[in-house]
Amino acid sequence: MQFLPVGLKVRGRDCLVVGGGAIGTRKALTLARAGGAVTVVSPTVTEVLAREIAADRIRWVQESYREEHLGAALLVVAATDDESLNAAVVRDAARHGALVCDASSAERSELIFGALLQDDDLTVAVFTDGRDPSRARQTRDRIADLFARGDKAEPD
Repeated sequence: MQFLPVGLKVRGRDCLVVGGGAIGTRKALTLARAGGAVTVVSPTVTEVLAREIAADRIRWVQESYREEHLGAALLVVAATDDESLNAAVVRDAARHGALVCDASSAERSELIFGALLQDDDLTVAVFTDGRDPSRARQTRDRIADLFARGDKAEPD
């Protein structure tokens, strides 16, 4: 096991996402759902992210990333399509003592996001140690299907 699956309380804590594309959008939305004070740094953002920004659920800094953007972030996500920029974000975040996820490289990450399934007061996270996110999503979806059908485990 390369990563320890844990629950991390981010409610009210500064979380920075560098990148406003599809992956940055997913990470920002996940952090916002968990109550994080999310800032996205990116020259552009997706329409979905733009709606969250307009609703004041996520803050947007419409600039290219600079180390100063890290501020006091507890958690930083590098989610751009530029490998060298993602690597720089990881290095900077480490210097600032922030937990960091490089969405393009599990090897450079201190944390990874599992494929999440939320149902009322139950959260299921499926991890593949960052090696196969597609498999994690497929497994999560199979678990969701079991819940939808009402399948129950047989008693011991």
